[in-house]
Amino acid sequence: MNQRVIKKVRCNICSAGCPIDAYVEEGTLVSVEGSRDLPGQSGGLCSKGAASRQYVYNKDRILYPMKRIGKKGSGEFERVSWDEAYRMISENLLRVKKEYGPQATAFYAGYPKWYRPALLRLSNAYGSPNYCTESSTCFQSAAMAWRSIYGNDICFPDLMHAQTVLVWSNNLYHSNAGMARSYQALKARGAKIIAVDPRETVTTQAADIHLKLLPGTDGALALSMAQVIIEEGLYDKEFVETYVYGFEEYQAYVNQFPPEKAEKITGVDKELIREAARMYASNGPAGIMFSASPVVHNINGMQNYRAVMCLIALTGNYDIPGGNPSRPGPVSPCNEYGKVKRLDTIEAIGEKDFPAWFDLPCEEAQCTRIADYILKEEPYALKAVVGFGLNHRMWPEPEYFQKALEALDFYVNVDLFFSDSSKMADLVLPAASSFERDVVLNGRGGMFFLSEKAIEPVGEAKNDIEIMIGMLRAMQLHDEALEHGYEKYMEYILEPSGVTLEELRAHPEGVKGRVIIPPAFKRYEKEGFHTPSGKVEFVSQILERYKDSHGYSGLPEYRDFREVSGMDREAYPLILNTGSRKPQLFHARTYRVPWLAGLEKATLVEIHPEDAKKYGIADGDMVRVSSPVGSICGIAAVYLNSQPGIVHVYHGNAKGEANDLIDRNYLDPISGFPGYKSYFCKIEKEKGEVKA
Repeated sequence: MNQRVIKKVRCNICSAGCPIDAYVEEGTLVSVEGSRDLPGQSGGLCSKGAASRQYVYNKDRILYPMKRIGKKGSGEFERVSWDEAYRMISENLLRVKKEYGPQATAFYAGYPKWYRPALLRLSNAYGSPNYCTESSTCFQSAAMAWRSIYGNDICFPDLMHAQTVLVWSNNLYHSNAGMARSYQALKARGAKIIAVDPRETVTTQAADIHLKLLPGTDGALALSMAQVIIEEGLYDKEFVETYVYGFEEYQAYVNQFPPEKAEKITGVDKELIREAARMYASNGPAGIMFSASPVVHNINGMQNYRAVMCLIALTGNYDIPGGNPSRPGPVSPCNEYGKVKRLDTIEAIGEKDFPAWFDLPCEEAQCTRIADYILKEEPYALKAVVGFGLNHRMWPEPEYFQKALEALDFYVNVDLFFSDSSKMADLVLPAASSFERDVVLNGRGGMFFLSEKAIEPVGEAKNDIEIMIGMLRAMQLHDEALEHGYEKYMEYILEPSGVTLEELRAHPEGVKGRVIIPPAFKRYEKEGFHTPSGKVEFVSQILERYKDSHGYSGLPEYRDFREVSGMDREAYPLILNTGSRKPQLFHARTYRVPWLAGLEKATLVEIHPEDAKKYGIADGDMVRVSSPVGSICGIAAVYLNSQPGIVHVYHGNAKGEANDLIDRNYLDPISGFPGYKSYFCKIEKEKGEVKA
């Protein structure tokens, strides 16, 4: 009888990192279940995690190092040894460095995120300022918005003690299922919930108030709530007088957004705006739940988020229990995330275009326009890219990005799956999945965990950091944390906590750090705020630096995308909203999993019944969605969950890629983020049958 063993693994398909019991038989992953015997776990598992076996043993997995033998883009490769692969990397990257300087090589981290500090270390050891990540279009804009006001990292809400929670464009059930139980607990104990979302979701259905706004108008809504709060004297006068910089200017500005005006901009009823503002300001403590990107995927996205984030300080809910505290629970120190700093002695790509990105700072280069930087050789020649999980579908007009990859002198991509982006590579390397590596993780309450290697890597795959260490050694570069190997690197991460790797191997339930930093509130009373003024900045002095050169405003200024885009609205009358989470999908990679991809025959194009009637479209019809830069075909899905005039398409499907519709120059001028959630399009019924 075959012996079956259970390994404790953290899922890495999305960012939630849910614990999984991996059942292994004779070295093969045979099934998965959600962990039940770990603290706080119910045994639940989402559809993505349930499909883990298809993910690991996918037909598109890269099994061996492969070098290109045909024309770029042809997909013609031959197998090489790891020694040959490292030799190619060393020869080409050192040649580029010698001929063009270290800045000519960019190091890029896509998904997953676990290895990022190590890649930054490799980039620094090489001497390049161009460490980049997919956060050039994901999280960093929200982080910038927060830092411009408070000077520190985003403080998420204390859901356990909040009496009111303002959930701003965050569908917890689809984007972070692990948080759903905390959300349900809010209702169970009588807390009030205000949900802001252009769509009706599982999250909004449980809310006391749903502010169903038009995409991209978040700033106007937040400014209007502030106007009500100030006009009715509901703001925290003592906190504002003592700790806020620029209040008078901010007050004068928000007075331009009474609910009557905001209703016309956002589509939200004026009385509902007033009710929500009063509830948030009066029924405290109150916290705001943020999402990484929905708000900032607009051409005024960062300022929109700044308007939302100002509400916390305005109502005195900053750094208090039940509000948005900076350190609500005990933590244990560890190295790496947030502690490795980007080399900044050489100008990075994006520095001239988006200077506030570097002042706030993001500790990475801004690479939204990297295709232009490669093809136009501005601000200098960019000749090589070292990619980990690089996928061109992340960028607007992804085929333009493919042209840039084709123009590189040398491009290596490390990935789980052989993607279209890898077809443009000179060298492709196989990465291990989360089931094929040991990883040290830190969690809430100062806990540390080891995600166990459940099976040996398929083929000759290696974990990403082992590959980075191989590159480092091949080029004879030095880094104190990496150069001694992966085991030593994990020990290095753990050292500040007092926890050992041996302890974690012996305790799959986790080990609490021996060095514990206790909870703390109102830290600003002793430390101040890490802003130029030392206060909460409703008028950002950092943004004001670039008022003349880049047109930035220190206020959370609202610019309506419909007015500033210059779009011909007769030709493109509908608003295009892309990328809202689906429970079975997480970006492009999950379209490779048969169970998950099979739920949709083709790309779904969601439209409101009024628009369906107007354009002669029935549910299930094949339709064409067109924008000024492209068009895609998909299946019409007629839903009431959105609003008339809005078309929604999820991204990542090669059969109909939403990002093909987004202009690569349609960007937020401060953060550089594309306007994925508020562009323009038209829709028409397409002849023919839908092809799977």
